[in-house]
Amino acid sequence: MLHRVLQFTATRPVRLACAGLAIALTVNLFYLGAGPGAVNLFQPPWDKVAHFAAFAVLTTLVAIGVGLRRVWIALGIVVLIGLADEAHQATLPGRHAGIDDWVIDAVAALVVVSVIALAVRRRVA
Repeated sequence: MLHRVLQFTATRPVRLACAGLAIALTVNLFYLGAGPGAVNLFQPPWDKVAHFAAFAVLTTLVAIGVGLRRVWIALGIVVLIGLADEAHQATLPGRHAGIDDWVIDAVAALVVVSVIALAVRRRVA
């Protein structure tokens, strides 16, 4: 089963689609995050769950987009997107940047990248 999943995600159309979806998700993160509806959208601790989920999905898309054998590049990209998102929030009325949010984003990316790296390693070994 894992072999088929890894083969499927390695195809050029799938990689391009995932890269496109990652770009769209990132644009929406900044665009929708700037709207008035984003203020206090999730209450603690659900805001952290939402951060983790969004950045886990983003990391998966970026990892497939760059290629599963280069997942550590995806980690760097997503961590930087999280940092940019928090910097962007600091400039918006009613929003605040939080190092805790950025850490959750980075942990989500690290978890996803680690799982993918282990899966790829098992397939290669």
